[in-house]
Amino acid sequence: MVSMRPSITMLHRSFRLLSCRQQRRVGSVGVSKLTRDGRLSFQHCAHLVQNHSFSTQQQQPTLFSLPNLLHPSDFILLANTAIRECDAVRRTLASSLTAVDNDKDYDISHKVQKAKQTLHNLDDISNIVCTVIDAAELCRSVHASSQWRRGASDAFGILSEYIGSLNADERLYQSLRKFVFADYDNDIIANDSNDLSIISRLPAEYQRMAHAMRKEFERDGIHLTYTKREEARELNNVIVGLESLFTNNITEKTKFYNIEGKEMIQEVDKIVPRHVLGQLVRTSDASNSDSSLTLSSDNLLTNTLLAHSPSSALRKEVYMQSNTSIPENINVLDSLIRHRHLHSSLLGYPSYAHRVLSDRMVGSPDQVKEFLYRMESRSSNVFKRDMNALSLAKEHIEGGGEIEPWDVPFYTSLVKAQRQHQRLKEDGVGDDNDDESQFHGYFTVENSIEGMKVLVQDLFGITMKEVEIPMEERWDIDTTSEQATTPENSGSDLQKFEFHHEEDGPLGTMFFDLFPRDNKFVHAAHFTIRCGQYRKNDEEGNSRQDDTNHQLPIVALVCNLSPSSSSGSQTLLSHSEVETLYHEFGHGLHSLLSRTSFQHLSGTRAAMDFVETPSHLFESCTRDPSFLSRVLTKHYMTGLPMSEKRAEHLAMSQTDFRGIEIQTQIVHSKFDQALFGENPCSPSLGGCSSTEMFERLHKQAGVSFAHGTHWHSRFGHLITYGAGYYGYLYAQTFAADIWLNTLALSMSSLSSPETIRRGGTKVWKEMLIHGGAKDPKEMIHTVLGREPSVDPFFQGVS
Repeated sequence: MVSMRPSITMLHRSFRLLSCRQQRRVGSVGVSKLTRDGRLSFQHCAHLVQNHSFSTQQQQPTLFSLPNLLHPSDFILLANTAIRECDAVRRTLASSLTAVDNDKDYDISHKVQKAKQTLHNLDDISNIVCTVIDAAELCRSVHASSQWRRGASDAFGILSEYIGSLNADERLYQSLRKFVFADYDNDIIANDSNDLSIISRLPAEYQRMAHAMRKEFERDGIHLTYTKREEARELNNVIVGLESLFTNNITEKTKFYNIEGKEMIQEVDKIVPRHVLGQLVRTSDASNSDSSLTLSSDNLLTNTLLAHSPSSALRKEVYMQSNTSIPENINVLDSLIRHRHLHSSLLGYPSYAHRVLSDRMVGSPDQVKEFLYRMESRSSNVFKRDMNALSLAKEHIEGGGEIEPWDVPFYTSLVKAQRQHQRLKEDGVGDDNDDESQFHGYFTVENSIEGMKVLVQDLFGITMKEVEIPMEERWDIDTTSEQATTPENSGSDLQKFEFHHEEDGPLGTMFFDLFPRDNKFVHAAHFTIRCGQYRKNDEEGNSRQDDTNHQLPIVALVCNLSPSSSSGSQTLLSHSEVETLYHEFGHGLHSLLSRTSFQHLSGTRAAMDFVETPSHLFESCTRDPSFLSRVLTKHYMTGLPMSEKRAEHLAMSQTDFRGIEIQTQIVHSKFDQALFGENPCSPSLGGCSSTEMFERLHKQAGVSFAHGTHWHSRFGHLITYGAGYYGYLYAQTFAADIWLNTLALSMSSLSSPETIRRGGTKVWKEMLIHGGAKDPKEMIHTVLGREPSVDPFFQGVS
């Protein structure tokens, strides 16, 4: 029932009903609603009206806008307060559930109203808990203070355990069945035709909420007999342990190995200076003589050497060592596959893939198979063309030979650089410097944020205004330290922006935490601090949604952009960093611009194979020549924008060797489905090993593979996106279609402001505004005016 969803691009852990974010949750007849002062109230729970702590209107600045969150120890107090308030609602629900209220004598309108109230109460529980646990997740991931991180972690642990009790609460499940579906128990409620029509009489968003809640409850086995439910619980405990073990092995285990020979050592020295190598290879047994040098399986070191070393021998050694670095995860994965399959079968699914995909946009493993077949059919020629280009390059440098997996990064980088240099030379753009220098200095954090302001204003009529951050709201400074400094002299870079629409008023708040610091989350992610909730006042028969019923969302974009690239007052970025920033900005806008009655369905709390669509859509802006030259680029020294011709070259370079990338993603998606399908790849279940299947799929697709390696033993997506890896490509095809047919033309310098606004409004009002409250297939069809196609995706590749 509580679905604790992680930040997008982070791990996706699965608590249910509450749909809390950890990337991206009950009652009497009385209505639960937000009162004028923003506090939740429940009829028959008058003490909540007086004591509810989570007001949406703050009188005093606090961390994450949580009331009274001024000290690390306050996190535990808030967690315990949330539990007490939720328990009060649970008791109210239990009382209503067991009351002899002669429900069958009420007319259908009364039953429909009670169904609505039940769903709102379930969402209120979700909101109370998520308000604290979502903030705690961000705090423990980014706060500069160890005391704050520790307090947040303690609160997170308390509420995580509590969420488990909510997921297993039969009273909550029975309430949903009795008051909404009217099918729980013939002894409890009479299943006449009027009862069965209750849910069909609810508004579409309420129906979606009801079905989502029921699926989330039953996905954990609450509908099973006690014996089977206990069996499912034990299997799930084993699964959680195996998932943690697999992930911990990836993050904690590093393989060290020595390379021998003066020539290979010299090759490493040309690419990675010894002082940098010392930071990447941390072991007391390191060898650094003229004849032997210790390397590690560190990803940064591995990828750097594979992309830049002309030595085939060195590349092969690095590749083989790094792709055999965690052999213990092979057995862990086999056990995980087995237990996920047994658990899913117990819950009534043919496979783990069927279970996972039951609430995804795609619907079923057969539909994933069909999608991947279409993608492979379209990409095969482009893939062959790309591989031929690599073969020609290898023949020119090494005299020929089969393209090995350790060849792909090096020759891809080499040919891309040559192509870009040739394009610039033919068009008379640039000079004899390397291709990267042609784009250096045009991208800065400051320009990127200004581009975002222009983008939301032009597309949606939204003002993005930076506001001052009170010290109480900052998490980038250790305010608990005796040496605590002010933002002005601490080098702090945290920024806060408020979004306001010319007609709809305030939309929410977005924090930017863009640069690395000690003990901060090391990847890029969108964190939801507080979800939006726009509750209609059904009790008074008034459909008007005013500020008294609004809970405005608060989100944070967390990145780790290059700190060493600062130049004067501006911070230089690579183009790939700008892409990342706009990708996360797309997630943030999805959260800010949704308007749903239930926070459980707000923003990115949608089908997981859809939520990457808005992020890829806004990432596309960073590759649009018109937007690049008009808005996004301005050289930090000259102040001049990038020419449109140079911007076109940059856009073209992004499509080089996309065929290989796509084919590799297809192989990984097929592998993911094979592991968790009806006939899983697990020797313990009578199937082949995961390593055998991985090699077989590579060979069938023509993708280079080295026998004896097991790259998939560090494929973390098998844990966080198991049976769902296809979703990356899936969402990209929708984004490409919407971009090409809705936004790309309106972004042109020749487009009128009215045309630009029309395209943006369609994306907002027909898609983003609904969050997860509407079928994504319907939203995409409405935006496009037809069924989506994969053709636009390949237009930019072919």
